[in-house]
Amino acid sequence: MKRSLFYFAWREIVRSPYLGKSISTQIMLGFFAVYMAANFLFLGFTIPEILADKFPDADPVSKFNSYLLIYFGIDLLMRQLLQNLPTISFKPFVILNIKKSRIARYLLNRSVLHFFNFLPYFLLVPLFFTLIIPNLSGVSAIVCLLAIVLLIFTNHFLTIYLKWWINDNGYGFYVFVGLFAAAYGIDYFNIVDLTGAFGLFIDQIIQQPVWTLLLLVFPVGLYFLNFNYLKKKMYLNLVDKQQKDAKIRSFAWLSRFGDYAKFISLELRLIWRNKRPRSQFLITVAFLFYGLLIYKDAGKGIPEPMLIIGGLLMVSMFSISYGQFFPAWHSNYFSLLMVQNFRMKQFLQSFYYINLVVCVIYFLLTLPYVLLDDRVIYFHSAMLIYHLGVNMNLIYAFGLRSSRRLDLGGNSMFNYQGMGATQWLMAFPLIFIPVILFALFKLFLPSMWALLVLGGIGLVGILIQPFLFNYFTDAYLKRKHQLIRNYKNS
Repeated sequence: MKRSLFYFAWREIVRSPYLGKSISTQIMLGFFAVYMAANFLFLGFTIPEILADKFPDADPVSKFNSYLLIYFGIDLLMRQLLQNLPTISFKPFVILNIKKSRIARYLLNRSVLHFFNFLPYFLLVPLFFTLIIPNLSGVSAIVCLLAIVLLIFTNHFLTIYLKWWINDNGYGFYVFVGLFAAAYGIDYFNIVDLTGAFGLFIDQIIQQPVWTLLLLVFPVGLYFLNFNYLKKKMYLNLVDKQQKDAKIRSFAWLSRFGDYAKFISLELRLIWRNKRPRSQFLITVAFLFYGLLIYKDAGKGIPEPMLIIGGLLMVSMFSISYGQFFPAWHSNYFSLLMVQNFRMKQFLQSFYYINLVVCVIYFLLTLPYVLLDDRVIYFHSAMLIYHLGVNMNLIYAFGLRSSRRLDLGGNSMFNYQGMGATQWLMAFPLIFIPVILFALFKLFLPSMWALLVLGGIGLVGILIQPFLFNYFTDAYLKRKHQLIRNYKNS
């Protein structure tokens, strides 16, 4: 039966309509995997030298163990963003003579075959020969390696359970982020030396191998915790609690503002009611804190291209992220939308006005960064004007090439469903063209004048926006039947 389940899962993959239609996505993911593996392999050979240079008087293995907490903390965070839940289309099997326990075990066993569970070995194998064996005896070296492997699987099954819990609780993600930030702050400000305590714990396991049995409890316990969860939730009539909540907003109050409000309320309902656009919006809010990373060294002088990129990412990230899939957000009902009594121009303008309001709000929220670097006000203002005048029209232009239907119920972080070459290439002109233009203008003009020219280009785009709306209206009307076919066939 296990063989049959793996066979059905394989058939599900090869029969998927998305297989072969997302070659660009597969190539990008392949490059990402090779890049990460190469970095881990490089670190595996260089970490012993780094530890010897930074901590010449410390035990290198003990110091390495203390930093494992940081690694597994980042690993847990990245898994929350990147690792998918173990799932197959189990509903057809529930009505057959197959035990739920067998299906649940299959799902969990299959989940072990994940890239994040293989990636650490590119780091561990070189470290085992360059750091662990030269400093530990044979038995202690094996125990150290075994402890790290058990921690890898602990993180794996902990990630799965946390994602189940976060999906069941609307506030779960915020609780997770809050606890993660609190732990980081406690260790960073030396309130409690969490990394040192974790290092001592691993050292104790190496010295007393019998303690490995204690470490084994964590992955095994989390495995059975996930197993029991899956068995309880494996019913056809199970509906996500969030879907049953009566908190769905209608935004009917917007109707008093005229025809444009109908489409604005449509966009707002789409964002509010569906997981993928809603989480996409929340992720852009997190980019408001990006300035804490790039502006923290303001006293040392921040390169001006970083100010350009920082201004774009903080002020216009919602438009770039959400506009990346315009108009595919409406792909599930696009054909129905096209036969309604409405004007295409109003549909396009309402999308522009939503982005205008959000970008202005984000701009105002980022003004306190002026306290770190007084140039922020000039660069963020120029990027706001440039984005509204130039980038918004590029989003409309790329939207004409939209070809993939979106699943609105999926996660947003690293969800490649609906991604095509257009989406992958879109970020480059939106982010890097203003950087290139600024660098070219600086060859002939001072920085502020180059910034004024960049903002002036955006202002010209805003002034001619009515004419551009007419152009894109005609273009989308001519293209609408092709868009309908694209969404139906994807």
